[in-house]
Amino acid sequence: MIIANQQNINTKKHYSISNDISKISNIFNREINISIWKRNLNSNILHASEILLIKNSDLQFSELINKNFSIDFLIDKIGADEKLISFYEDIQYLTKLFCELFDIKDAWLRIDAIDKPMCPRFHADHLKCRLVTTYYGPGTQWLPNNLVNRNKLGHGNNGLADDISGLFSKKSDIENLDVGDIGLLKGEAWVNNEGLGLVHRSPHTDSNYKRLYVTIDFGDLYRRSIFNNNY
Repeated sequence: MIIANQQNINTKKHYSISNDISKISNIFNREINISIWKRNLNSNILHASEILLIKNSDLQFSELINKNFSIDFLIDKIGADEKLISFYEDIQYLTKLFCELFDIKDAWLRIDAIDKPMCPRFHADHLKCRLVTTYYGPGTQWLPNNLVNRNKLGHGNNGLADDISGLFSKKSDIENLDVGDIGLLKGEAWVNNEGLGLVHRSPHTDSNYKRLYVTIDFGDLYRRSIFNNNY
């Protein structure tokens, strides 16, 4: 116990993983900092994701949207190809799911196509909660709370790479979200969760990759970012 305290490692598990969509609400449990709904995307959505990457390999979509938005909005902003409809419908479904789960009227939706890590270092976000899902390519990597030495986050790494800084013990400690998985990532701004935000990063691979992923945040985060950019 003394060693664990010195390393700032919590010995309890803080994650929920289930094939049952109803279990995603486990994110409201105080001890949980990531709730994952394991799901398999149907062939239409997978095909649509590939088409979207081909048509728009550098897609960067970012909008504040109402929970009841029409897919016509995405059609207008991204493209009218009928083969993309199943992808748009899934985005619509996830946005409403997120808003209803947290009883909010709008959300910040981002759809991005990238070929390298957007956030290469492990970190915890200062936000309430974020939905993350990948439609094509490798998924978000995360560390179970009981395996993280938080003293090694940020400047605590002393300039060393994550895999040698002491942040985690071995490569097998790193977990990955699969294509289709829905992850709710609890952040540092969740009430009474300071110091327990999920530690995660963009996927690292031995070679370049193409990735299409979506993040959904509270609308308040979008409004705060706009305010900060203007002042």
